[in-house]
Amino acid sequence: MKQQIKPLAVSLCLLGIISTPALAATDSSQMRKLEAQISQLQNKVNVLEAQSETEQPKKRMSSSKHHKKSAATQTATESSETSETTADATGPGAVHGLPTSGATYLPVDVEVPGQSFVSSGPYIGVPFQFSGMNLVINTPSVNQDVSLLQVRKNIRERLEALGIERTDHAHVLLSGIVEGQGLYKNIGGGADSTDIDLTNVTLDAYILGPTQWLSSLISMTYDNDLGTNSGSFASNSRALNSRVYIKQAFVTIGNFSQTPVYGTFGQMYVPFGTYSSSMVSAPLTQSLFRTKARAILLGVQPQKDDAFYAAGYIFKGDAHAGSTSRVNNGGINLGYHFKQNGISGEVGGGAIGNVADSIGMQDVSNSAGQFNGFGGTTIAGLNTGNEHIVHRVVGYEARGSVAYGQTNLLIEYITSASSFDNADLTMNSHGAKPQALNAEAAYTFNAFARPSSLALGYGMTKDALAFELPTKRYSVVFNTSVWKDTLQSLELRHDINYSASDYATGSMVVVPHASGKADNVVTAQFDVYF
Repeated sequence: MKQQIKPLAVSLCLLGIISTPALAATDSSQMRKLEAQISQLQNKVNVLEAQSETEQPKKRMSSSKHHKKSAATQTATESSETSETTADATGPGAVHGLPTSGATYLPVDVEVPGQSFVSSGPYIGVPFQFSGMNLVINTPSVNQDVSLLQVRKNIRERLEALGIERTDHAHVLLSGIVEGQGLYKNIGGGADSTDIDLTNVTLDAYILGPTQWLSSLISMTYDNDLGTNSGSFASNSRALNSRVYIKQAFVTIGNFSQTPVYGTFGQMYVPFGTYSSSMVSAPLTQSLFRTKARAILLGVQPQKDDAFYAAGYIFKGDAHAGSTSRVNNGGINLGYHFKQNGISGEVGGGAIGNVADSIGMQDVSNSAGQFNGFGGTTIAGLNTGNEHIVHRVVGYEARGSVAYGQTNLLIEYITSASSFDNADLTMNSHGAKPQALNAEAAYTFNAFARPSSLALGYGMTKDALAFELPTKRYSVVFNTSVWKDTLQSLELRHDINYSASDYATGSMVVVPHASGKADNVVTAQFDVYF
C-alpha cells in the first residue's frame, strides 16, 4: 500500500512545482480549479494512508446496504446484510491518520459494523409478510419481541459468515409505513358515505445493543381520529388533530444464538391471540380482544422448525374488581409450530385474567352520552364507562394455521370464560359473554409477474353489541405488489348487524340499538414501506 502512496505523493509535489509558472499566466478561476484538484488528490492520500495503518483489514469493508424485501420472513434473512453509514472523523468511528477538522473526512465508517450508527431497514413493525407463498397484510404487533430477536440472530449469523467481528455498540435500525385508503360505505338504515384518509403513518426504531443481549423497540404513530374523539383537541377536524404518540416501547433481554429464553418489559401488545389476516379490515377477534399493556413477559422460543413455545406475562390492568387498581392481570400463551414435507403451520392457545382490559372493551368511540367502553370518560355529567367492575372475566383463545404450496388456511376463536355482571355489561337483559371468531382461506399466485393473493374471510361475534361490532362478517380481498416495497389491496366487506330488537348496556349506560340491516364497504388501500 505504501509503495502506491509514494508515487502519488511524488506526483503531487511535481504537480505543485510545474503548476507554479502556469498559474501566473491563468486567471483566478483557473487557479481555484487547480487548487481544488490538488486538494482532492491530497484527500485520497490521507485515505490511503489511513487504510494502510488499519490493523484489521476485514473491518475496512463498508457494509452492504440493507435490501428491504416485501416479505417479513425474507426480512429476517436479508436483514442480516449490513448498511452503509456515515461517521465523522471525530466521532466513535474515527480512523487514525485522518484530519479531525476541516472539510476532509471519510464519508463512511470503515470499521462498521462495530461502531454506533443509524441506518434504514429492515422492516421492523410492518404488518406484511410473504412467506411460503402466503401473503398476509394485517399481522398486528403481537409477539414482536420474538420476531425482532430472530431478526437479530440472523444479522449476527450473517456477520459471522462474512468474517466480521461482533462488537458491543448500539446500532439503530429505522423502518416505517405510510398508508392511505379510499372508502365507500353503504350503511344499512343510513345514507351512503365516502372517504379519503391517511390511515397509518408509523416510524419504528429498533435499537440493537449496547450488548449482544439487549435490544429495544420504539414505535411512533399518528392519530387520524377526530380531535374530540381522541380527547386531545376541541376541534372536529381530523387534519388539525394528527397528533403523534408512542404506540409501543419495550426492552428485550435475550440472545437466540445462545438460549431460547427471553424476557421483555415495557408497553406492548401482550400475546393473547395472534390476529393474522389477509384482509384490509382488522379481524373481529382483534377488534374485540387485542390487549395492549405495560407488562413484564418471560418466554421460551426454541429455534427449530418443530418445537413448542410458551410465554407468560403480568401487568396492571385498568379494569379492576378491588377497591384500588394494582397488578391484577396477566396470562399465558402456548403453541407448537411445525414444518414437515412442505407443510408448515402452528397450533396454540392462551388465557388472560381479564378481557375487560382489551382495547376494544376500553374504547368504543360512541357518541357523547353513550357507553364508550370501560375506559370512557365523564361527558356532560354522565359517566360513560366504569373501570371498577363487579368481577373480572377470564378469556380463552385457540388458533391454528396451515400452509401448503400456495394455499393458506387459518382460524382463531376467542371467548370469555364467564358472563359479565349485569352492572358492567349486558346483552338482552342478561350478563354478556363476548365471543369472536375469524376464519380465512388465501391463495397466492403471480399476476403479471407480481406477487398477489386472493382471500376469503368469515367472522362472527356474540354478545358484542355494546362494542359496536357486527354479528357476522363476510369479506374478500385482492392483494398485490406492483412496485417494490409497496402493497395495493382491494377489499369488499359485508357486515350483518345485530337485530333491531337486540339491546345492550355497558357500565349501566345505554347502547344504541343496532339497525338490523347489513353494511357494505369497499376499501382500496395503498401502502408504502421503508
